[in-house]
Amino acid sequence: MSRATRARTDVIGSFSHRPTAAPPASGASEDLFSITGQVLMTGFYGLLTEDMSAESIDFDIDLDPDDGGADAALASTIVMDSKPSGTWLTLNTTTGGILIASTDIGANLALETPLPLVAGDVKLVVSGGGTTNGSVEWGLFWLPLSADGAVAVV
Repeated sequence: MSRATRARTDVIGSFSHRPTAAPPASGASEDLFSITGQVLMTGFYGLLTEDMSAESIDFDIDLDPDDGGADAALASTIVMDSKPSGTWLTLNTTTGGILIASTDIGANLALETPLPLVAGDVKLVVSGGGTTNGSVEWGLFWLPLSADGAVAVV
């Protein structure tokens, strides 16, 4: 591992990248990342690589824990209608706050307060009733909190 890579890993953690793909249909959800053990999420983003349709589409980001508990909102609904390619989606500084859309990469890519995550799946929940055209890539920065703590792309 290069010195630059090691320095990045020590500061913001490992990086799991999910290549660009179309979101699921409205009313459905899709697992983005699978968490084993416990990890500390230090950053999260989505990047639109194709324009979203002008129809009614909303995104939420949730953690679906493996222990059978209720889903926890990491980011609440943002209206995605007509968002252009190049728009970044990041988490709000408040857990469960509205997902932020910006053309500025610096807008909350790294979390102000890192968030501990338990074993489960980070998932995209799509609602709104419109057709989900467009494409999004996703990234999650993390540090292990337990010996088996890891993040895999789904």
